[in-house]
Amino acid sequence: MKLRELLKGLEGARVKGDPEVEILDLAYDSRRVTPGALFLAVPGRRLDGAAFALDALRRGAGAVMGTAGISEIEQGTVVEVGDVRAAMAGLASRFFGTPSRELALVGVTGTNGKTTFTYLLESILKQAGCKPGVIGTISYRYGDCAYRPPHTTPESVDLQRILRQMVRAGCTHALLEVSSHGLDYRRVDACDFSCAVFTVLGRDHLDHHRDLESYFAAKARLFTEVLPASRVRDRFAVVNVEDPYGRRLREKCGVPVVAVGRPEGSGYWMEALNVSREETLLEVRTPRRTLRLRSRLVGEVNALNILLAAAAADRLGIEPEAIARGVESLEGVPGRLQRVGAGRGFLVLVDYAHTPDALDKVLGSLRRLTPGRLITVFGCGGDRDRGKRPLMGAAAARWSDLVLVTSDNPRSESPEAIIREILPGIEEEAVPAGTPEAFLRARRGEKLYTVQPDRREAIRLAVRSAGRGDTVLVAGKGHEDVQILGDRTLPFRDDEEILQALGEMQREESALA
Repeated sequence: MKLRELLKGLEGARVKGDPEVEILDLAYDSRRVTPGALFLAVPGRRLDGAAFALDALRRGAGAVMGTAGISEIEQGTVVEVGDVRAAMAGLASRFFGTPSRELALVGVTGTNGKTTFTYLLESILKQAGCKPGVIGTISYRYGDCAYRPPHTTPESVDLQRILRQMVRAGCTHALLEVSSHGLDYRRVDACDFSCAVFTVLGRDHLDHHRDLESYFAAKARLFTEVLPASRVRDRFAVVNVEDPYGRRLREKCGVPVVAVGRPEGSGYWMEALNVSREETLLEVRTPRRTLRLRSRLVGEVNALNILLAAAAADRLGIEPEAIARGVESLEGVPGRLQRVGAGRGFLVLVDYAHTPDALDKVLGSLRRLTPGRLITVFGCGGDRDRGKRPLMGAAAARWSDLVLVTSDNPRSESPEAIIREILPGIEEEAVPAGTPEAFLRARRGEKLYTVQPDRREAIRLAVRSAGRGDTVLVAGKGHEDVQILGDRTLPFRDDEEILQALGEMQREESALA
């Protein structure tokens, strides 16, 4: 594509050099520049891409684009724009042939529930004979391709490239987890969404956003700016109006809203809910019918995700039978209230809950499913929002009988320092156990906590503490397969550590038999 053609409609762009140069690719990292590529010099939090413009030209870039000052470069073709990120989204969509117009694109945002929603809707669409692709936290997957993502929501160039690959792979739908960073950095601008979904909003990413209101404003962009700009004629939003931020969003949204959670208007809500440790049964009322759904996902927290997925699928024209089959056929979601091990009389789950709101809701849900004791293992990430640490501790102590405070991803911080900031929230409701042996001997009715910075040992202690009817939750890392300690990234999976602890117990019992 000629540079002049690529820049059509981009207001204020100033070209110095040859506007007829042929652009063969787009790149925002100079190390990935190939001959003939347009290098997009994106300003970063630590580094400005403009500093790498000459390197991009030396690597054969056909042109470079940046903000004020980029035109001072004396060689090659240079394009100056006011906002590189905003320009990059539109250029990427045009360069890759506006692939979102060839797919039914569904975006989901919110603090919690995004990943589970995409797994549910993916399962429903497959049962309906559709071919969905997914871009999210756990993987990017479509056709025979699946790989680990660098970001929940990819940069706009990567996003448009992936959407084009999905079209080539024969996908009919694309399901996209939309993060607040992705919205702040305008990664999903210029996407033609068919549907946008809002789950819930709680405290998260305040190391990036100034405050909770700024965080909400970033999320709201999907509904107030991006979705209304979509050229899909029948675009719509699905909004959880049980959440106070969802109710605010419904009033701000610039397209028709499907209200989920309350029996009002043309909304979707649960007429009945029966949750056990084995399954979740729902009766969902829609504007036209009642859907009876059975799911193997655990807990009331997943009932909302099922309701949102059913509402989105129904409005996308999926038959009720396919919705029911899709919900029932999904066995689980990696790291999202994922069952680990079986047959010992107690339940062990891994969950990604790493915010106060998520941990509170998950534990509250599990408390109502647990006839015995609720045992929780969790920590908080380093180099992140420190204000949430005592709030996480309070949530764990509120619902749990036994709490093990441990490390999550300490990164550059001391694990012990992070734990010290968690403990004030716990100490109002629980008392210290003293030693691991005292923790293991805890009697029913006692509310105790202990500290074990080594996450492997904390998981082992929690599993060994469990008895018949108990529930163990290992929270915070979910699907993650590494632990970040200082400048080291070490292999680590909560589910594997649980299985190892269960295996040790079984071998010890066999030796004593």
